Amino acid sequence: METSQIHRKHKSKSRRLKEKLAEKAKEAALQESLQKHNKAKKVLFPAMVEKIFEGKERTKYEDNSLASILESHFNGLHKRKQKRKREAFRDLLLFLYKKRCTKLLRNREFLNALYQIAWFSGNYVREIHTWKRNSHNADKQLRSIIKHCFAKYEVPAFMYEAWLDVNRKYIAWFIDLGRGQSVKTLSKVPVKLTKKGAHQFLQAPANYTIEMALRRAQALAFGNDELLAQRIACTALSRNDFQHEPFWETVIQFFMKQTMLDFNKMTEIIDYVSYCIRQDNAYSIKGRTITSLTRQSDEWHTEQAIHRASMVEVFTWKPTLNSSFIVTNKSERDVKTYRLFELCSSKELIVEGRKMNHCVASYARSCCVKVTSIFSLRCISFSKGHEILATIEMDIRSQTIVQAKARFNKPITPIAKKIMKDWAAYHDLKIGKWL
Repeated sequence: METSQIHRKHKSKSRRLKEKLAEKAKEAALQESLQKHNKAKKVLFPAMVEKIFEGKERTKYEDNSLASILESHFNGLHKRKQKRKREAFRDLLLFLYKKRCTKLLRNREFLNALYQIAWFSGNYVREIHTWKRNSHNADKQLRSIIKHCFAKYEVPAFMYEAWLDVNRKYIAWFIDLGRGQSVKTLSKVPVKLTKKGAHQFLQAPANYTIEMALRRAQALAFGNDELLAQRIACTALSRNDFQHEPFWETVIQFFMKQTMLDFNKMTEIIDYVSYCIRQDNAYSIKGRTITSLTRQSDEWHTEQAIHRASMVEVFTWKPTLNSSFIVTNKSERDVKTYRLFELCSSKELIVEGRKMNHCVASYARSCCVKVTSIFSLRCISFSKGHEILATIEMDIRSQTIVQAKARFNKPITPIAKKIMKDWAAYHDLKIGKWL
């Protein structure tokens, strides 16, 4: 019995050698298979780009996949008439893949910017193939590529947003500024800029939009109040597409002559005169005083907040976002439940406006035609009962929160701002830079 057990455990030298060789062969096969897999994975993106570029085979790609996005971009460039741009886009993608800028190649917004870079490839001041990666951050990489390809001279930081917003007029401005061209010689500038205004445009803060930089420069050209100019830049005047510009130029001149002007009152007056100029193209601010305008603005806002009862049942609309956002905070003394939800009728807007003492009722038509959505942030607690913390306006087209006001158009509290940001992140919404 003992002898048989010893014999079963014992292996001959030849058998051990065979098993060792078999293990080595298995390991070698495994390594070879892994290398083939990695090699196939590495050529997957270049092969996909080449296949889409050639466009010989029609392949049904999954919606919103990387391949479908690239196919959409390549289809936007004619094979014969825009051959050079197609090739520039292909070369740019392959070059960035070779440079391991994979974050740039996986993000839809960045891909849109890369498409614009290829579109303007005829304006390169340096070839893309001489660019060197100096950061792992995708935003910094994109800015570095744009600067390398289009800027011989320093361009203001806020101008880089033109590539992400896909505004080709602003991109053309960026290219001209990068070549050393003067601001005053840029094409189709919507406002009149003096030499001082042109200088101030280049000095705008990095977090400004291009429209805000234009408004700030325009205001500073009419006066020396930097704070007031920044406040004007943060109003709706930077979001009105520069319509009725001769009129708004007189309004900005009017504001720059005022002293001790409450910012909230200024935004209310701008809302009021915006209404006036829409109703009457001949409306003028000349000869008016800040006192009379404030009085007229207050009366108009009161009328808008009250609204006509006959309009209550006229406007109802379906919600833009399907669910409300609820947050509960518990402490030893109190329990607070925050709820952020959409207002979907003119009656709800009127109630909101009356309780908050602002003119949100005037947004009924815009909500009905799906231009704007209005949301209310409310809190229920044992200590204070039911209260409204903020009324929030979202621009539907750009999916951006453009306004958030507490009662009497005052700024919202830090806790309200935090909840709003969490809600925006949950629904993948942008938050306007002027907030």
